Amino acid sequence: MSKPLYEKFMEEKNTSLTKRYIEDSFDLMIRDEEHLVPFIKDFRVVKEESSSLGTYSNDDRVIKINQESIEKTKGNKQLTALEVIRHEMEHARALKTLLEGKDDIESLIISYSLRDYAILHGIDRLPNLDNINWTYLRFDKKMNYNIDPGERLAEIKAWKYLVNFLKNQRRTDDLLTARSNLYYSYIRGYLNNRYYLDAPTYEYLRKTGMLHNYHWLKNRVDKKDYSFETRITYGLPITYQEHDEKVLKKVLLKKRERE
Repeated sequence: MSKPLYEKFMEEKNTSLTKRYIEDSFDLMIRDEEHLVPFIKDFRVVKEESSSLGTYSNDDRVIKINQESIEKTKGNKQLTALEVIRHEMEHARALKTLLEGKDDIESLIISYSLRDYAILHGIDRLPNLDNINWTYLRFDKKMNYNIDPGERLAEIKAWKYLVNFLKNQRRTDDLLTARSNLYYSYIRGYLNNRYYLDAPTYEYLRKTGMLHNYHWLKNRVDKKDYSFETRITYGLPITYQEHDEKVLKKVLLKKRERE
């Protein structure tokens, strides 16, 4: 964890959010992530009338951070800025993972999220038995943003980074905010259908028309004894008990603190 970044955060946490703070924070983060440099060709701080706090373009490999939108959020603006920067950096990491073409569970989950990009660029390694068209898939991806496994993963990793970043504070509003948001990132997309909890990655595959991939993933998960950590991170099935108790314990929260 970058000590200069933490020092900058503590110096400016009670001041107005500035473009320089955002740019300097990114520069300090990327120093520890030099392997991501080829996947981030430009970093821009913009002021736009938009609900989006930040974006990463897989096609252009450009990160944009919307200072105006961050300024409108509640709470510590400097903390929010760090989360947004890290979130977009995680999308760059996901593109790197996709291009590496490994067969681990994280690579597989990312390949589902970035399949529109993979098909467009002729690097799709998944069997296209459902005749997926990248233009329709890109539209469906936007419509199912909340259960997109790539978005869930970027959010989880960003808040995990900040929980670790703030861990020496022990009990502060900032650390509680980070832990609470990590909790909600983990349970994002898990919906109670009265019989079991719908797993967000399964739902994403169904709703984007990747039905053969859904059945293949379900068979893989049924055959493997994935840990709770793996299942909650990648949007795979969890039990009611895990949802109601283990997630809170994982992020070191009590029920009254998650509100």
